[in-house]
Amino acid sequence: MILGLTDGHNSSACLIDNTNNLKYAVGEERFTRKKNQRGAPINSINYIINSINNNTENTDTDKKPEIITVGGMFRKGKRLKELKEIQNKLNIPMLYFNHHLCHASLYKLSNFKNKECLIITMDGGGDGFSSTVSIGSNKGIEPIAQSDLIDSMGDFYASITEVLGFKPMEDEGKVMSLSTYDTNLNIDLNNLKIIEYNKKIKTINNYLGVVGFEATKALKKIFNLENININEFNGKILISKYAQKTLESEVLKLINEFSNETGIKNIVFSGGVAQNVQLNKKIMENYNLFVPPFMGDEGLSVGASLLFNKKFVDLKTTYLGYDIKNENIINIVEKIKLNENQYKIKYIEEKEIPETIGNLLISNKIICICRNKMEFGARALGNRSILALPKKENAKKINKMLNRDSFMPFAPTMLYDYVEEYFKNPHYNPFMTTLFDVKKEYINKIDGVVHNDDTTRAQTLKKEFNPTYYNIIDYVNGVVNVPFVLNTSFNLHGEPIVCNEQDALKSFKSVGDALLLGNYLFMKI
Repeated sequence: MILGLTDGHNSSACLIDNTNNLKYAVGEERFTRKKNQRGAPINSINYIINSINNNTENTDTDKKPEIITVGGMFRKGKRLKELKEIQNKLNIPMLYFNHHLCHASLYKLSNFKNKECLIITMDGGGDGFSSTVSIGSNKGIEPIAQSDLIDSMGDFYASITEVLGFKPMEDEGKVMSLSTYDTNLNIDLNNLKIIEYNKKIKTINNYLGVVGFEATKALKKIFNLENININEFNGKILISKYAQKTLESEVLKLINEFSNETGIKNIVFSGGVAQNVQLNKKIMENYNLFVPPFMGDEGLSVGASLLFNKKFVDLKTTYLGYDIKNENIINIVEKIKLNENQYKIKYIEEKEIPETIGNLLISNKIICICRNKMEFGARALGNRSILALPKKENAKKINKMLNRDSFMPFAPTMLYDYVEEYFKNPHYNPFMTTLFDVKKEYINKIDGVVHNDDTTRAQTLKKEFNPTYYNIIDYVNGVVNVPFVLNTSFNLHGEPIVCNEQDALKSFKSVGDALLLGNYLFMKI
């Protein structure tokens, strides 16, 4: 068994078992409750080790990892000491792998097993690089191009995020969302060249020559010279449109160049920049695209394990984390009944959940879900979700509860069976990594989950992926003829997605009308 870990931005741990399955994967932030937690993922490792030790189906040889693989190579001081302490405790070998090579190795989760693919990795930076291009096949990874830390498209977008008053490495989605709005400012930024792909030397060129806070300062001066007020909403829109257009234009130039050169049309896109679903949508127009569901730095733990494993892994689910068990909830329920009088609590049989939760949704209740295994990666996919009918009134209600920016869109989960009916570019999207164009005749029907550019980042759900969740939506559709629910992550603004029973109850105090915790339904009185 392989224990993978990463201790940088959004640290995590995972386990590939002896049958070549990705058995566990969990982000450290879910345990510490600190967004994008850095440092050794002690809690995540302990959860995985305890889980395999307590699994009665495991033999003695299945109860201890044989090697530790680490995503990212360069560290010193306290970080290095923490990792060595983990190794000494487990008393097994430990191997370090390059940051971008770990991002790239996630191609082994794709369906390109017997085909060549172009692997593009792109982020703010790691182990000396900010982007790489490689050819992936069943023979391994062949690097063919790289960009260093200065020439970072990811840092450019993060610096724009900071210029606009948002939090870099966290709020880039706000820039992407703003880029779709119209502005009344008549300022042309088309001739402004800050960063671009250079075909001659096959790398990104950052003409600022600096990154991080220095890049943010330089960008502020540039936009000031263009007479743009970065504090006004129209100014934010204009700069966001410029940033998104630049990102799409230059990344597509890079992909087109290497696709034409190699003749490869299968693309794997990994790293933090691959969270930009508008860019992913542009790539999909001409290529077969796979984006790993944990494309950010939390995925480095899995990437490192795959580099050592050297095998393709059939990724069926991201339900790989903390498991909510009904026996753990019983004591919580008894304590609440004794000391509080704010909830009605009822146990619901599994077969009754679709109708019970479906009827609450149909009556426009906001439902929090925390049950079974927690998702790994940035997206809640039905096990740590807030659900509602996909109406604009419900979107506004949830925005108010979460103190969320109104210009940010909500995403839905929909039954895969209806994808061709509702969308212009239908495809299977179980991990919410791409965008769809909604057909005009259906926009008003699901207006709570359609962005102002008529797109939606839908999870398309097949029954085998999550049967009870599927049946909830199917029940709703049978009554109101809408095969969708609004699905946003179950967390308070600025916090990680909920992990355990206590997190769920704490967050439920501020959001939602009902909470399904395991098989226990909590209704606010």
